Amino acid sequence: MCITLSVGLLASSSKQMLIVKTIVKRDISFLDTTLLVALDALLTDLNVTRAAQRIGVTQQGLSGQLSRLRHYFGDPLFVRDGAGVAATPYAETLKPLVADALAALRALVETPVFNPAQFDGTLHLVATDYAVALMLPKLLARLHISAPDMKLAVTSGNVTAIETEIRDRKIDLGLIVPQFTPAGLRSRKLFAETYVGAVRTGHPLTQGEITPARFCAFPHLLVSPNKGDFEGPTDKALAAAGWKRNVALVVPGFSVAAELLQESDLVAVLPRRLIKRYEHKIHAFEPPVTIEGFELHAVWPDRLHADAMNRWFRELCFDLAKRIVSPAKERQSGESATQ
Repeated sequence: MCITLSVGLLASSSKQMLIVKTIVKRDISFLDTTLLVALDALLTDLNVTRAAQRIGVTQQGLSGQLSRLRHYFGDPLFVRDGAGVAATPYAETLKPLVADALAALRALVETPVFNPAQFDGTLHLVATDYAVALMLPKLLARLHISAPDMKLAVTSGNVTAIETEIRDRKIDLGLIVPQFTPAGLRSRKLFAETYVGAVRTGHPLTQGEITPARFCAFPHLLVSPNKGDFEGPTDKALAAAGWKRNVALVVPGFSVAAELLQESDLVAVLPRRLIKRYEHKIHAFEPPVTIEGFELHAVWPDRLHADAMNRWFRELCFDLAKRIVSPAKERQSGESATQ
């Protein structure tokens, strides 16, 4: 126990008074939570029997806790008063402090609940161009309904950007391929994707069988989001079969690729699910060689694994991915919403 004296002068026109205030500092490690709960119950009920029932202990147990409290505070705290007890003046000063302390402790141990409808803040998403083109429109539609005041900041899904944003604690979730995932992140596979060939409607390549020779005879467009490379999975598959195509144009994103195909004789190999969005303008076909596909994963920092907002957003993306894999579920959901 530590006692501090605070001394000051109170001046008036006729005299000066010496004011001495004594502050007693006690070791809080002695005052465990059960004693605070007992003191709060006694201050609330002013009756030992009812207070014991309130906190689920025997009267004898509560009396023992009261004895410890009296010793700790150096004050009787409660005296008999008819059928109950009366709080001493010092105990009365403790009542709001004890209530506030218990409220803070309860807030400390309660699991936070995230309410998206009331959230007014920004969520940071790192995503590949493919994920942006395929998932972002549907994701925004969900957020507009569930979290209308949430702001979404989307950045490029290359390795350098992800590592930087994790280091700066700016990333909430990533929608990327495993090859771009830095070590130390939690992840979950959303779905696997395959490739299809793509040309404009009425392209000469569609007239007849699409052989490796005819496939390689036309200039090609290649999507290379990060490095601008002139080789990709298609070129590796062609080389294994003894063929080589002419990559005439490299672009950074899938969405611009679809627009360029519509206005040229270029040939491209694009993700199957993405090209379905342009099926009325773009003709899709099976490539003449087997091309290795890829997977889309959701990734997030370990420090946000238990975060209520992050869990909510992850589940939103997981559900959206399931509906992308099974479009029938999405249609059924839409039909139910309009009935």
